[in-house]
Amino acid sequence: MKAYALLYSVLASLTVLELAGATGVTSRDSDYGGFGTSDDTAHKARGTSSQCTPFSIALSSSDTAAFDTSFVAISPSGSYGLVQDGLELFLDRPPGQITTKGNVNNKVAEGATINSTFTLLHGRVTFTFSGPSVAGVVAAAILIADQHDEIDVELVGGDPQHWQTNVFAPAPHDDQPLYGVFGEIEDYPRGPKSVDETHSYTIDWNTERVQWSVDNATVRTLRRDDTKKNGALHYPTHPARLQLGIWDASSPAGTSEWARGPVDWNTAPRRMSAKFEHVEIECPY
Repeated sequence: MKAYALLYSVLASLTVLELAGATGVTSRDSDYGGFGTSDDTAHKARGTSSQCTPFSIALSSSDTAAFDTSFVAISPSGSYGLVQDGLELFLDRPPGQITTKGNVNNKVAEGATINSTFTLLHGRVTFTFSGPSVAGVVAAAILIADQHDEIDVELVGGDPQHWQTNVFAPAPHDDQPLYGVFGEIEDYPRGPKSVDETHSYTIDWNTERVQWSVDNATVRTLRRDDTKKNGALHYPTHPARLQLGIWDASSPAGTSEWARGPVDWNTAPRRMSAKFEHVEIECPY
């Protein structure tokens, strides 16, 4: 992702360190574009103390100041919009002719990505949002660190009756990302069973485990000691920012297969959106 001119005007009041933190890495850089370094100590340690500040925001066009203080877009200004009942993140059809070979499109749409201007280390984060039920499109709420640790909630439009959870925490000697190793497909125990309906998804993260819930029903617990692979732990241990996004998973082939893609732009709407209504951080640790 590129940082655009709007980004710098929004962040003019931040320190250089905060600016670097808010714009340094996107989830797609981490998942599908390689990853940076991480020291052995961080992955072997039990973790550090919590760094968490309680936070709650109802995303709405009636309070743009609160949004501008807490979040920054790292996609163009036209890729998102605040409306009365939420924040809409757009995914628009790429220009020109789109051809499909196998399960890969030759053009991939650039969706909206929004990062928080702050980080947290451990805490309980609830994202209330919905995404489109279109094959090849993914809406996501993520905790992402500069060291490429990642804790994910992903709504895969090609499997609308389920949602997905995952973690990435690359160890220093990994020779490739561990795709799918810690991923899991989840059900909806309560309420409408579809990604295009609004649900509240919670990531509860401490030094020993990550727990995911939907609509106050816990569906998965991943313990630190269960993330050992190839002799190294892959448990998130670094301060992370919140990231909200929608993206086109029509390439490469492995990603498109996972997302039940590619997007069929002959039948899909020219503009699709994910809507985020509320974000809350609690600090029980």
